[in-house]
Amino acid sequence: MLGQSALRRPTGQTGGIAETPEIDDIADELYALPPAEFVTARAEHASRSGDKALAKAIGALRKPTVAAWAVNRLAREASAELAEALALGDRLREAQRRLRGTELRNLGERRRELVNKLTRRAAELAGGKLGGDAEVQVRNTLGAALADQGLAEQVRVGRLTKALEHTGFGPLSSDAPVVVDDLADRREKRHERALADARRDLAEADEEVKAAHDRVRAATAEHAERVREVDDLRAELRQAERTEQQAAQRLRKAGQQLETTQDMRSAAEQRLADLLDRQ
Repeated sequence: MLGQSALRRPTGQTGGIAETPEIDDIADELYALPPAEFVTARAEHASRSGDKALAKAIGALRKPTVAAWAVNRLAREASAELAEALALGDRLREAQRRLRGTELRNLGERRRELVNKLTRRAAELAGGKLGGDAEVQVRNTLGAALADQGLAEQVRVGRLTKALEHTGFGPLSSDAPVVVDDLADRREKRHERALADARRDLAEADEEVKAAHDRVRAATAEHAERVREVDDLRAELRQAERTEQQAAQRLRKAGQQLETTQDMRSAAEQRLADLLDRQ
């Protein structure tokens, strides 16, 4: 999964980077900085730490992308708006679990409004420095956070290093067709089966896409190899053509020399015949 933060707040679990109040404060400070300032600030903190373990932990903090930094700023400077959106994600997941289609459609509309609003807010907090790709990544990250509670927690912490993408089956958007009849058990069961079939089909399609990507990569590598072979053959052909031209020049020169020597031989024979006739 993309975009896991390099350091999470203490959870009581062990493993990974050791978390202390000091490294926690340093991480908060670093992930609030623009990406262009991150590496220099990280190096300064590490050099001033005076503790090898702490310096190593600081050095392990990864520089955020522009999109991740923009979302981190939302977590710090627009926490109320972000909290509202993430709370809506909880409601969307509950509505999907209960197969409440009408509620899903209503919440989905609100979801789009909040994601658009927060994306614009992130661009403002970034000083208008978000490019098209970064803005799309911010939007995808917010959508992923609304779809997955674990990703929502990463966004809340404000220490993302990469944009997030939700790869599971999150809440349906308000555009998704939903059959609703909360009182009809048979229709609900049919809907559940349809969802299961759709999810299975999507999983199978994902596998097919992955296999197609693998085939494209293999074909690309084979094509590159054939291009190299053709380039080598063309180089050999050019060399052979040069060699043939040189041989042709030598042949013409040798032919000219042969004609000259034949003329000289004919002249010598004629002189010899003349001398014999005079005896």
